[in-house]
Amino acid sequence: MRISAYAAAKTNEAPEMAREPEGRLMLAVLEDALVCFQRGLESEVPDHRRHFWAVNRWVASTESDWLFSFENICTTLKLDPQYIRAGLREMKVKARMQGVASKQRIVRRERAHRRTRLCATATA
Repeated sequence: MRISAYAAAKTNEAPEMAREPEGRLMLAVLEDALVCFQRGLESEVPDHRRHFWAVNRWVASTESDWLFSFENICTTLKLDPQYIRAGLREMKVKARMQGVASKQRIVRRERAHRRTRLCATATA
């Protein structure tokens, strides 16, 4: 069962700051960013891809001069930004590997379909 970050913030599972209104807002921003990242990872929808790249840049940035920077949110919520970055990098690598494998399967299927069609027309 998946517990949302917002629900976790209302329980004792989250740091104290995450139970405050400002902390809940930061948690919601982080959760939305992670959802946009996952949604856009392999999406063909241009808006999803655009949001994916925006989140990717936001997470990669180490600047902390903006209140809602990734670094500030992680620091406020007592999360390790490097751990989250590593997890997102791993997701990208896995998606890339799965994407390559699925494209190879599609090409093989197309070749097999083409051969079947050629054989059928040759015998007719």
